[in-house]
Amino acid sequence: MNRSWMFVLAASLLAAPASSQTLDASAELMRTLTEAPGPSAFEESVREIVVREFEDLGADIRFDGLGSVLATVPGGAGGPVVMVTAHLDEVGLMVQYITPDGFIRVKALGGWLRQALPDQRWTILGSDGPVMGISGIRTVHVTPAAQRERVWALEEIFLDVGATSRDEVEAMGVRPGDGIAPLSDFAVLANERYAAKAWDDRVGLAVMLVAARRIRDEGIQVPSEVVWVATTQEEIGLRGAQTAVALAEPEIGISIEAGVAADFPGIGPTQAQERLGGGPGMFLLDSSMIPNRKFRDFMFRIADETGISLQPDVLTGYGEDGAEIQRFDSGRPSVNITVPTRYLHSHTGIIQRSDFDEAVQLLIEVLQRLDQETVRELGSFR
Repeated sequence: MNRSWMFVLAASLLAAPASSQTLDASAELMRTLTEAPGPSAFEESVREIVVREFEDLGADIRFDGLGSVLATVPGGAGGPVVMVTAHLDEVGLMVQYITPDGFIRVKALGGWLRQALPDQRWTILGSDGPVMGISGIRTVHVTPAAQRERVWALEEIFLDVGATSRDEVEAMGVRPGDGIAPLSDFAVLANERYAAKAWDDRVGLAVMLVAARRIRDEGIQVPSEVVWVATTQEEIGLRGAQTAVALAEPEIGISIEAGVAADFPGIGPTQAQERLGGGPGMFLLDSSMIPNRKFRDFMFRIADETGISLQPDVLTGYGEDGAEIQRFDSGRPSVNITVPTRYLHSHTGIIQRSDFDEAVQLLIEVLQRLDQETVRELGSFR
């Protein structure tokens, strides 16, 4: 084959979207979840996927007043109520106002590094359907040297939808208050690593859904009533978890999250300790909670017994739904399981498939052991 044609073929293969590749059921679920737009309070498309998956399992489905999904799959053995939770939403933006010449000013939904915002593609969730916009950036040719290294403030960020006036933008169905999600396709990288937006927390949703399906399909006995919860508005203050926990009324809880990988240049163990390929993780400290110590040690013991490497991670600046389980009523034992993730809260993060699979397995192993006596002991201080 002519070498030039070899390069063309290789480039075309690299550029092929994941949808054109052969993905197994778990990877296809992750692709579907991550590509769906769902910034905080605009999670409808993600909620539809989660509801459809649980309906396929024959689950009894409830909703709280904010739109969180609570699912109970038939066949449970009763016993203690275990809340397993992951959140629907991703970090995004909101339309603040439209300039007379058709540019869109924005506000943040969730925590963004400002340097991650310019020169990206976005989906505006307008009333007439999605509208693509680009966050504009001044070309280097006309940027003074003193400003080339500067991080732009959020107030300077704008979206360009190709319009020439406010009327044109409004005719597209875009109004102040509309949600905006990052636009980025799922892709398969080397070493069974997956690149996508919104791993926080679509990877948690995928872990939860795959575990629920395996428990049902494989006839795995679980000595409890598991309430699978997909919460809303986690990125803007754990809001869905606050309302969902009141409806679930758990005796114990597990939050599934995207972990913070620290295995690439510019970050190290003084910031976080997880790495891709090292197995699932557990936050031992974050800005919202310290896990119940008995439950924490129980998790590490089960991981050790089953040959799963569970990575400890101590960090600050991270909040999670497990904190709301912990604060429910007079207090409940709560821990988390994470899937290590590079480049969180950006248009493209990376996970490793083996970490995902082990997170699913660890969750199943733990649920098999949470009987009434164990839950009572984990919550006892006598």
